[in-house]
Amino acid sequence: MRNGKDYYEILGVPRNASQEEIKKAFWELAKKWHPDRVPPEKKKEAEEKFKEINEAYQVLSDPEKRKIYDMYGEAGLKGSYGTDFTTTYTTYTSFDDFVKQFFKDDVFGFASDILEDIFGIGTKARTQRRRKTEERRKILLELSLKDIYQDKEIEKEVTIEKREECRRCDGTGQVEFDVCKRCGGKGMIGFSKGFFTFSQTCPECGGYGKLMTTCSKCGGRGFTSKYENIKIKIPRGVREGDIISHGNVDFVVRIVPDPRFTVQGDDLISEIQVDALSAILGDEVPFILPDGSEMKVKIPEGTDSGTLLRLKDTGLPRKDGKRGNMYLRVKIISPKNLTKDEKKELQKIKESIEKRKYH
Repeated sequence: MRNGKDYYEILGVPRNASQEEIKKAFWELAKKWHPDRVPPEKKKEAEEKFKEINEAYQVLSDPEKRKIYDMYGEAGLKGSYGTDFTTTYTTYTSFDDFVKQFFKDDVFGFASDILEDIFGIGTKARTQRRRKTEERRKILLELSLKDIYQDKEIEKEVTIEKREECRRCDGTGQVEFDVCKRCGGKGMIGFSKGFFTFSQTCPECGGYGKLMTTCSKCGGRGFTSKYENIKIKIPRGVREGDIISHGNVDFVVRIVPDPRFTVQGDDLISEIQVDALSAILGDEVPFILPDGSEMKVKIPEGTDSGTLLRLKDTGLPRKDGKRGNMYLRVKIISPKNLTKDEKKELQKIKESIEKRKYH
């Protein structure tokens, strides 16, 4: 080591280190000191450290610079021995730009593992747009009140879209059609300012190096579709908003409103029509349940219109095996089309009741 900074010591590698060892050492330090990956209170220190290890790496990873450095030290890079490299250090406008530039030429084949392991953006980031066929999907599943009123698990047949990755674009939704002329396919463009050269993502191609166009086969979706019928099991006690999973699909339950019933939690509210005579005398009146079956509802003698009757354990089934309640609001219906004799009889009854009322 002649003079100036010891780049080998900065990267923690021996002087005979291979390019692969230098690159790996740099990534370990980048993992620790990149300003985007430290707490705010350490950002200033990290900026200095990262600038130092970046400078060391850009020298030692370049065979010509490394040769000059090994012969003359840092002074040789500054032009003291005839070669000036002071304008070649690259800085990065963002961590994304840094990653793209560093792995633009993955010579040693370990970039994917390092990106994935250290930064969490390797293979996953590059294939993010290809996950359209693998992501869990949410599909609205409409069930009737009759469906969820069943006191057992039921099976429903539904038609779903089955997605397959588009073979033409490999699931990206786009295909290449030309090399980016602005960056020449590099994905980065550079500009100088003073003694420094800066690099940034090419705004024309977004750092990809190629110009893209929408895939004509999938229309940019990244997948092609076909439809199939499947059967899914609907468990007892399912409710609005519940999710039923089937493969990579989550069916979100929606209960189609029934005009006869109002759902309140586990309970159902409805109306029962009772003729006036049944309300006066008491009776058993038929009522159709949500599943289409009929039950007899006892109407107490002297029931008034608007009375709320509770039918215990006839509401919606619950997951614990029990049921909610049914509440029926009485609506009294007057008899129609009475004969003269029937009207006379009712008039006599009315007069009799009125006499007792006032005496």
